[in-house]
Amino acid sequence: MKSRDSRGLIAAAARSEFAAHGFAGARVDRIARRAGVNKQLLFYYFGSKKALYQKIVEGAADEAAMPGDPSKPSHAAAHLRRAVAALFDTLSSRPDLARLLLLDSQSGAGVRPSKKALEDLVGRIRDVIAEGQGHGYFRDDVDPDRTARQAVVLAVGYFALDPVIAASPDPGRISAWRDGALDLLLRALAW
Repeated sequence: MKSRDSRGLIAAAARSEFAAHGFAGARVDRIARRAGVNKQLLFYYFGSKKALYQKIVEGAADEAAMPGDPSKPSHAAAHLRRAVAALFDTLSSRPDLARLLLLDSQSGAGVRPSKKALEDLVGRIRDVIAEGQGHGYFRDDVDPDRTARQAVVLAVGYFALDPVIAASPDPGRISAWRDGALDLLLRALAW
């Protein structure tokens, strides 16, 4: 007989609940009901709603980190395409991730794990842009930090707002948005 992963079921239910309602709107009884456990077990594993939220957002932040690219393409535009595509692929494969990061980043509660995750994403793209500027591929009068922040907003914003904008996720629409965002970035950076 296979044992039940109650902790994993609680985490999955909590992630959906927090992504849908944010910290303030999420309800522990809905999380427990969705996970098929009682609230006492939830508190046994996580201690409090706040600790559960912290754990869920930290996990989402870890997932948001784009994988490093060991083989750098010869042209900065290809490297930027790869970095932004990796960000879109990560968010596309985890539909609630962008909303969770967005909701956490807007909360006024102390240390926010999403802030570090979003800064890491910005940093990776900023480094690609700065490297391209250093090699003369990209304009040097463009602020790499601002441009990287705009790239992250284009990606996270798309996935956070997609449920509002469209009835159902469509891989073709996601690809078109990603490609359009990349074209905007590359035009802004081109000489």
